[in-house]
Amino acid sequence: MNKKIITGFKPQGGKHCITNSLKQIFHYYGHPLSEEMLFGIGEGLDFTYIGLSAAPMVSGRSKVIAFEETLFARLGIKVKIRQNKDYHKIFEITKQMIDNNQPVLVYVDMPFLRYLGMDEDSHFGGHAVVLFGYDDEQEHFYVSDRDHSDYPIQTPSGPIHEEYHLVDYAQMRLARSSNFRPFPANNKYAEFDFSNLSTAQGISNPVLMASITHVCEKMLNPPANLKGVNGILKFSKEIRKWSKFDVEKLKRAGVTNYFQINANGGTGGGLFRKMYGTFLVEAGEILQNNSIVQIGEEFVMLANDWDNVADTMWKLSETCDLKILDIMSNGIQTLYNKEKRLLINLQSLLRY
Repeated sequence: MNKKIITGFKPQGGKHCITNSLKQIFHYYGHPLSEEMLFGIGEGLDFTYIGLSAAPMVSGRSKVIAFEETLFARLGIKVKIRQNKDYHKIFEITKQMIDNNQPVLVYVDMPFLRYLGMDEDSHFGGHAVVLFGYDDEQEHFYVSDRDHSDYPIQTPSGPIHEEYHLVDYAQMRLARSSNFRPFPANNKYAEFDFSNLSTAQGISNPVLMASITHVCEKMLNPPANLKGVNGILKFSKEIRKWSKFDVEKLKRAGVTNYFQINANGGTGGGLFRKMYGTFLVEAGEILQNNSIVQIGEEFVMLANDWDNVADTMWKLSETCDLKILDIMSNGIQTLYNKEKRLLINLQSLLRY
């Protein structure tokens, strides 16, 4: 029986699953970057109104995998997102990588990780965690998730704050091989090559400028009305139609969107707007551009407004009071106007 723990790997808690997992990987390979910097360079800020039949939901970040690919391309990191239908092969590859002192970033379906205390039907296979050890005798993996002893996170069963989690092999197999939508995990994992990345001199100005420019472009000129600022406006209109939902669907929509917006759902607060604002502050200081710093600070304030929407969503789930829908509709339209103005102002700064 074999056992291996990567001694140089330091589990850390964080705001968002993929940026926290990447932060830990970057730190391990000697390139410490904040979650916010990773989020910004990867052009993570987005908006999508998703009209699912079970309950509509919003998303404030770019798609799973697309974000990672953009980040790696910007930084010149070679990465391969691999998957295999044969879990036995995946299992052996994972252990080999750990044996070679390579922490393994994997994608998992959240309900199968029992420490998260989620309803068995609340499937989300785009959740990222890091495996940094295994024990064949006890049959478990050492797993670093978002929570940590100094970074508690809220779950449906209450707060958790562990240095790391011990997840048995059977649980991990179910979580990794799940093909439930949305974003089926399908045994995906990442292989990194950091040999061409140097952060000794910091992140270059062209990388920051290009990342910010592309976010402005996709938000202000989205390919569909459910995306970008157009999606926010659509959200403000569609939410009035929720009055036709039955009680269970209305409750589900309220709870779902609370967690899609609030920091408890892994957004960093305010539908990822707080993370992006903090990135802009950090980037503006590097670029020595106080105007970008100021817009970043305004994005952080905007996040508070989004959190107010989340709080009202929670109230909707508890009361099913249809009058709340009109209030939220008006508030979201105000957010559309604010966010569009900030993005237009940000875009104008990048043209000179």
